[in-house]
Amino acid sequence: MAARTRGERFPKRAPSSVLCRTKQLQAVELDARTALSALVGRRAEAHVPTTPHSVWVKECEDDVLPFNLGGRNIWTLALRAHALTTPFTKLSSNLAANLPAWDAFPKETQAAVIPAQPVGTGLPRLAFPPGSIRYVAGCAERYFVALDGSFDDYLQKFRAKARHNLKRTVHKFGDLSKGDIRCLQMCSPAEMGEFREFAIRISRNTWQERVGGPGFPRSEEFGTTIEALSAKGLARGTVLFHRDRPVSYAFCRAQDDCLLYARTAYDKAYAAWSPGRVLLYLLLERLFEERKYSYLDFGEGTLPYKQFFSTGHTRCARIIYFRRNARNLAVVMSHWSLTTLSRCGGRVLELFGLEDQVKSLTMGKQRRPGQ
Repeated sequence: MAARTRGERFPKRAPSSVLCRTKQLQAVELDARTALSALVGRRAEAHVPTTPHSVWVKECEDDVLPFNLGGRNIWTLALRAHALTTPFTKLSSNLAANLPAWDAFPKETQAAVIPAQPVGTGLPRLAFPPGSIRYVAGCAERYFVALDGSFDDYLQKFRAKARHNLKRTVHKFGDLSKGDIRCLQMCSPAEMGEFREFAIRISRNTWQERVGGPGFPRSEEFGTTIEALSAKGLARGTVLFHRDRPVSYAFCRAQDDCLLYARTAYDKAYAAWSPGRVLLYLLLERLFEERKYSYLDFGEGTLPYKQFFSTGHTRCARIIYFRRNARNLAVVMSHWSLTTLSRCGGRVLELFGLEDQVKSLTMGKQRRPGQ
């Protein structure tokens, strides 16, 4: 379906016109029906063996398919899954190239996740390749920073005013810290355990947890996973401090020559000093000096800071392959129904000009700028 502008989807409502409002509601209903038609359209695809360089690893059970409504996490399904670690920079848009070979996975593995599959347009949300259910959990532009050249070269991508403001933000935090900005890199298994404690401490004071969103995982399984990754040199944590108080963290995972900016958050009490932006600035400066990676991948989502810091983007989908059975199909349909309800509800609220009021009621002072 061709992309339409907001004005085309929701025409301006004439004052006191009931008929016009009815047509607008019909447009919302049409969008929902169109999405359903795309969902149930079955597209058979030939099985092509996974490429030799693809590596699948066990995924944290709680991270596979979160159920969110209006930005809040309402249910987390523990699902045994494996994830493809090949970065999107190494994948083609040929979906058949990475179909999971279920015989190679343990029998208890129910899902295979491709976190960032480059795609074109017109990708159906649901399809049934041989032996699998293919579900597109999300699709959006994926932002990244190409780590070639020097950090000074990178800063030249910003306009003069934006570059000046960015440096001023860092200097402002330095003044708050009496000229001593403490930003620790933690890479060893022992350091990763300490990083996890800092991240959980920060997470308790973040806007994400205050509005019912996901914080830093507290499960022992996740702690064991990141320590194992760090032992292989595949994980690093970064923590920014104000004196002795941790105020922002970032957790990154290495995928070939790409470093995934997997999790980040900051203490809301320090929002006026932009600790998240300061941490990312310092991390990028270090990465350009190290010259170990070719890209910093900002992962899923299109938050403004990702667009601001990025040097490029590509359209990617989070694709989850499930073993084909009735239980997994029910899980997929439940998730699809919830996301459709959330989107249609948001459009109706926007139609009647109630979106901001509802967000203010549900999030209050914890509402994040730009939401």
